[in-house]
Amino acid sequence: MRNILILFIFSVFVSGCCSSKIELTGCKHSSGWCNEIRDISSESWKYAQLSKNVYKDDYKFDVSAFFESLEVFSNDKIDYYSELFKDKSNGDLVLVFRGTDSFEDFRTGNNPFKQRQNDYALKIFDEIRNKYGSENYIVAGHSLGGGISIHVSLNRENVVAFSFNGSPVFRNKKNFKNKRYSIVENGEILKIVRLLGKEANQLYTSIGCSKGNLISQHDMKSLALCLTQIGAIKNHQARESLKTNNIDFKYKK
Repeated sequence: MRNILILFIFSVFVSGCCSSKIELTGCKHSSGWCNEIRDISSESWKYAQLSKNVYKDDYKFDVSAFFESLEVFSNDKIDYYSELFKDKSNGDLVLVFRGTDSFEDFRTGNNPFKQRQNDYALKIFDEIRNKYGSENYIVAGHSLGGGISIHVSLNRENVVAFSFNGSPVFRNKKNFKNKRYSIVENGEILKIVRLLGKEANQLYTSIGCSKGNLISQHDMKSLALCLTQIGAIKNHQARESLKTNNIDFKYKK
């Protein structure tokens, strides 16, 4: 994984549109987090947990109180994996893409000349929409998975995207005006890559959740834990999730 990420820095070509900055408010809150950070954490924490869970790692957040897994989609030839969930609270359908988990992932997903996973993800998304018939969807993912989620939201209507430490592998072919949220750790390795090009139109949030090197700060578990902690300041479901996963709440309400 480390070598794949380092190689990616030297090989990726990026494109898209830049996003404007907004001024942070309410930063004297007792938690130390500004209003905008608390808001995006409250909205994104559960998609961050799902983005961690689709990896092959042993650690999984218990999301059974909030989501039902509907289908798994995999293609061993390109090492693609995604999972479709249904939000039990509102019926939303959420398609979550796994990030880079092998060299084959890098070759088929981050290859700047032919990103096969992008095309395959659109194919899967179209099949899901035809089968389930829902008008609005949420897509999410970490690293490569985050980049794929942005790609789908740019190229299909009525798709909200949540990207975590996302890789800039998207291609802006149709530029649908969907909501896109990109949440990144301040010091993570792909932030360097994103500085070399332009991002999609989105709400881009850089957050100082953890300390460490470029690789360790790319970790999805750490980011998901941080967003859940901050989200729990105002979101009762996030607070419930901490209890379910035996995680102590760090902040006073």
